[in-house]
Amino acid sequence: MRSPCSLSITVEWQTLNNTLLQAVNEALGKRKKRRHKRCLILWNEDIKNLIENKKKVYLRYLTTRSETDKIEYKRLVAIAKREARKIKRQCWETFVSRIEHDLHGRQINAYKIIQNLNRTEKDNL
Repeated sequence: MRSPCSLSITVEWQTLNNTLLQAVNEALGKRKKRRHKRCLILWNEDIKNLIENKKKVYLRYLTTRSETDKIEYKRLVAIAKREARKIKRQCWETFVSRIEHDLHGRQINAYKIIQNLNRTEKDNL
C-alpha cells in the first residue's frame, strides 16, 4: 500500500512533468521524422498484380512446402523487384529531366529539392 505522502508526490511529479513538456513543446516545437524517404516509385496495376501473385504463391508454398512452389516464389520475387527498380529508374529520369529542362530560371528550387532528398527529418517551425 502507498502512503498518502507518496501518492501526493506522484501526483505532483506528474503535474510538474506534464507542465514542463507542454512548455517545451510550445517554446521549441516538434520535429517530425519523414516516413517516406523519396516519393519516386509509382504504384500501378502491374506492380499490384505482381505482388498479389507473389503473395498467392508464397501462401501456397507455406501450405505445401514443395520445392517447385519455392522456386516459383523466388522467381516472382525477382520479377517484382526488377519491375519496381525499372519504375523507380523511369520516375527518377523524368524527375531529373524536368529539373534539367526548367526554362523559367527556377534553379534555386531545383537545388532545394536535391538538398531535401537526403534529409531524414523535417522542421515544422
